[in-house]
Amino acid sequence: MPRLSLTLKSRIALLTTVLAAVLGGGIVAASLYYAHRDLHDALQDQQDSIVKLSADQLDAAMDDRFDLLRHQAEQIADSMAGQTAEPAVQKLARIRAEMLRAIPMPETFNALLVADAQGTLLGNNDRLAEISDRGYFREVARTLAPVVFGPLRSRTEGAVGIVMAVPVVSHGTFVGMVGGFLNLSQPNFLIEAMHNRVGITGFYCLVSAGREPVYVHHPDPMQARRPALALGDTCGVDNRPATLEFLVPRQPVISRYLMTSSGWELVAVLPAREAYAPLRLMQLRFLALATVALVVVALLIWITVWRQLRPLSRLHQVVRDSADDLSAFERLPERQHKDEIGDLTRAFVQLMHDVRERQQLLDRSERRLRAVTDTLPSLLAFIDTEERYVFNNLAYERFFGMPVDQLRGKPLREVLGEDRYAMAQPYVRRALAGEAVSFEREEDDPEYHCLEINFRPEWSADGSQVVGVHIHVQDVTARKLEHRRLSRISRTDHLTQLLNRSAFEAHLQEAMARSRLHDRMMALLFLDMDRFKAVNDIHGHAVGDQLLKAFAGRICHCVREQDAVARVGGDEFAIILEDIGDPAIARRVAAAILDTSSRPFQLDGIQADVDVSIGIALYRGGPMQEQELQRLADVLLYRAKAAGRGRYEIGPAEVAGV
Repeated sequence: MPRLSLTLKSRIALLTTVLAAVLGGGIVAASLYYAHRDLHDALQDQQDSIVKLSADQLDAAMDDRFDLLRHQAEQIADSMAGQTAEPAVQKLARIRAEMLRAIPMPETFNALLVADAQGTLLGNNDRLAEISDRGYFREVARTLAPVVFGPLRSRTEGAVGIVMAVPVVSHGTFVGMVGGFLNLSQPNFLIEAMHNRVGITGFYCLVSAGREPVYVHHPDPMQARRPALALGDTCGVDNRPATLEFLVPRQPVISRYLMTSSGWELVAVLPAREAYAPLRLMQLRFLALATVALVVVALLIWITVWRQLRPLSRLHQVVRDSADDLSAFERLPERQHKDEIGDLTRAFVQLMHDVRERQQLLDRSERRLRAVTDTLPSLLAFIDTEERYVFNNLAYERFFGMPVDQLRGKPLREVLGEDRYAMAQPYVRRALAGEAVSFEREEDDPEYHCLEINFRPEWSADGSQVVGVHIHVQDVTARKLEHRRLSRISRTDHLTQLLNRSAFEAHLQEAMARSRLHDRMMALLFLDMDRFKAVNDIHGHAVGDQLLKAFAGRICHCVREQDAVARVGGDEFAIILEDIGDPAIARRVAAAILDTSSRPFQLDGIQADVDVSIGIALYRGGPMQEQELQRLADVLLYRAKAAGRGRYEIGPAEVAGV
C-alpha cells in the first residue's frame, strides 16, 4: 500500500486548520459545558420545588387523616376503657360503626381499623385479626404517638398497603388503637399523588424510613417492597454521569424531599433524554454551524497558503528537475521577492552555477580516467556501501557480456550470481569494515582459470567512515598453471612419473601422523629389483629406463588409487598403504607385485626377466618416527633378499601376527 505523502502547503494548511479547529472546538466545548451546567441547575431547582410541593401536599393530606383519627380516639377512649358485660368483639364492632359514621369512606381510607389493648383488631366486614406482634401496634403502644407503617400485607384484607395508626389513651393508659389502611392497589390519595408525572417520562417513588428502608411505591410493580437506599436513593435508576456528560448527557435529574409526617423520602426522577432535549437540539445546530465555519476557514487558509508558497513550489519543482538537468535553475525568474524564499532561491541559483561547473570538470576527469582504465586487461570497479556498482572499466563488459552503462547501479549480487557472491561476501564485508583484503578464486568450468581479487576500502574525507570499496580483479591463470607445473616437477620422478624421494618422505610423515591420530594401521613397502643391473649392463641404459617405467606401471596396477607409489633410488621403489585395517591387505599387495613382476618384460624385442624383493613394515600409532619405519622396511627387504629373493618379509611380528 503506497504511503500517503502531503506537500508542505498541505501540511501547513492542515496544521493551521487543525489548530483553528482545536481552538474553535475548545470554545464550542466550553460553551456547551456551561450551557449544560446552567440548564442542569435550572432543571434541578425547578424539580426540587415541584417535589417539595408534592411532599407538602402529601404531608397535609396525612396530617388531616391523623387529625381525624386522633379526634376519634378521644371520642372512644372512655368506651374502650370502660368495664362492661358487653363482649369484646361486639364492643369493637360498635366503636368501628361509630367511626364509620364520623369518617367519610373511602375518600379518607380504604379501610378503618380498631384494636383493643391486647391486640385484637377488627377490620372491614367485621374480620378479626391478632396484631399484637405487628411492629406498628407495639410502636403505638410504646410511644403513645401516631405511627405510619408499611408497606405490609393486611391480615384482614389480604392486600398490601400502609397503616396510619393512632393510640387510644384513657387517663394516660393505652387502651387500644384506631387506624386507617391505605390499599396500594386501590385508589386513594397516596396512589393518586404517586401517579403524577414528572414532565412527560419522569416518575416518583416513595422510600420508607427506618434502618431497612423499602420502596413504598415504585412505578415498576416488581420493585415494590424491595430494599432501597436510606440516603441518596435514585429509584433504581443509573445515576452515573457519562464521560462527556455535557455533550451526551445520560445522568437523570433527581430530586428528593423528606416528608415530615412519616419520615419517608419522596424521590422524583426526570430522564436525561427528556431533561436535556432542548440542549441537544441546540448542540446539533451549534455543531452544524461550527462545521460550516471550519470548512470556510480551512478553504481560506488553503488559498492563502497556496498563494504565499507558490514561489517555493516553483523552486521545489526546479530542485527536483536538477537531479537530471543541471541547467533547470535557469527556468527560475530573475527577480525574486525580498523574503526568505527569495533568499533561498538566489542561493540555490548560485549553488547550481557552481555545481554545473564542477560537474563539467568532473566529467572531463572521468573521461580521462576511463580512457586509461579501459585499456587495462584487469577488471577495475568501485562499489558503494550498499554494494552497488558506481564505476566499471571496459574489461567488465568483456567479462560479463553486459554494457558498462547497464552495470552501473546494479547490485554486486546480481552481477556476480549467487555462487560467486556467496564466496566473495565475507571479503566484501571486511573491506566495508575498513580492511584491505586480497584472495584468489579458482574455477574449473569449463576449463581451469584463477582470478586474484583485491578489495581496498575508500574512506571519507575526514577518515571517519568507509564510503565504498575499490575492486581490482586480475587473471593469474597462466602464473598459477606455471606454479603448478614447477611444483609437480619438483615432486615427481622424471623417468617414471612417480613420487620422488622428497615427496615420498613428506607423504610418509603425513600418513604416519594420520595413523596416530585415527589409530588406523598402515604399511610401508620397500621394493628392490633383482637382476636389474645385469639387464642395464647388457642391454644399455635405454633398455634399463624402459624396464623401470614398465615395472612402475605394473606396480601401480597392484595398488589402490589413494596409495602412494615412489621411486626412491635407481631400482628401488616404495609404497605407502594407508588405512589397511589388516596385515593381510599388505600381504595381498606384495603377492600381486611378486606375481606381476615374475612375468617377462618385452622391451623393443628384448625380453628381460627380473625378480623383486619386498620388505613390509607395519605401523599403527606409537612413538616410532618415519626414519625408524624406513629402517625397519629396509631391514625386512634385505632379509627377503638373503632368503632367496623373489619374496617378501613382513614385520614387526607383534603387529603382523606371526
